[in-house]
Amino acid sequence: MTQSHIPFSIFIIMSGFILALGLTSMVKRILMEHAVLDVPNDRSSHKIPVPRGGGWALMAVIAPALIGAALFLDGDMRHAGLIAAIFLLAAVSWWDDRRHVGVGMRLCVHIFAACLGSFSFAPQEVLFGGAVPFWLDRALMIFGWVWFVNLYNFMDGIDGITGVETVSVAAGVCLVMATAGINDQFTGFTALVMIGVCLGFLFHNWHPAKIFLGDIGSVPLGYLTGFCLLSLAVTRREGAGYLAAAIILPLYYLADSGITIAKRALRREKIWQAHRQHFYQRAALTAGRHDRVVVWVVIANAGLVIASLASIFYPWGGVGLGVLTVAVLLRKLQKDTIIKR
Repeated sequence: MTQSHIPFSIFIIMSGFILALGLTSMVKRILMEHAVLDVPNDRSSHKIPVPRGGGWALMAVIAPALIGAALFLDGDMRHAGLIAAIFLLAAVSWWDDRRHVGVGMRLCVHIFAACLGSFSFAPQEVLFGGAVPFWLDRALMIFGWVWFVNLYNFMDGIDGITGVETVSVAAGVCLVMATAGINDQFTGFTALVMIGVCLGFLFHNWHPAKIFLGDIGSVPLGYLTGFCLLSLAVTRREGAGYLAAAIILPLYYLADSGITIAKRALRREKIWQAHRQHFYQRAALTAGRHDRVVVWVVIANAGLVIASLASIFYPWGGVGLGVLTVAVLLRKLQKDTIIKR
């Protein structure tokens, strides 16, 4: 991002913010009129019914914006599969919000969406620099993408956390691209739009939340965030990709979800079922306020952005700093849970 790009970037973010801010208010009213509410249960982190489906407001901005970007920035439709996948994920996720979609069906849809999105990457754009056969590289890309979408959805458990995570990672993607000199207008535009719409949504979703994203919001956001990270990681004509930075930016989500799922699997629990065992959930439940926990996540994510930038020049140093940052955050969340109990 050169200095001449800064006004355009600010315009995109502000446009997304204003549109999402207004549309979320409209969507909230419609959801309440039709009683589309998330009623709390024993696994919930909220105590009163809250409208669920705020992702409609975000998708109403993101989808047309990406169609326009594919047509006017790239001048072709190599991202047609990615855009089609967003509509598919939104439709199935909304059905899951309203009724229920089986785990197997959801997984099949997520795999198909990742396969469609993989066509956004040229054959020479691979994750492991040609160290493994192309078919294996793409299979690992698709597997990792599907896993990331699901962990993103799993982590959407308290007010504001998904909006904050998306803004943090997208901002980190933009900064790494600018620092590394990556010329990928579509990915940069996607990240800027997500920053804007999530900031607008956070105005309504900050604790105490007046509306929830629902799966229609968290699943497509996870999918697009995964795309942006993969765009950092793949090898390009300019040289090697920045896989370390792509892992560092969402490292808190990767660690919290990974450790929690591993513990639940060892206890032979159904890992796909809703629960309140994540580090952030237990800390928020103990504190009685979600915003205190989310602020700590914001601080840690700022550290992860710094670590990702350091990894451009010193990959292992950046990874070490990222791991240390996440370890401190997890220890903080765990310590607060123990003390306040």
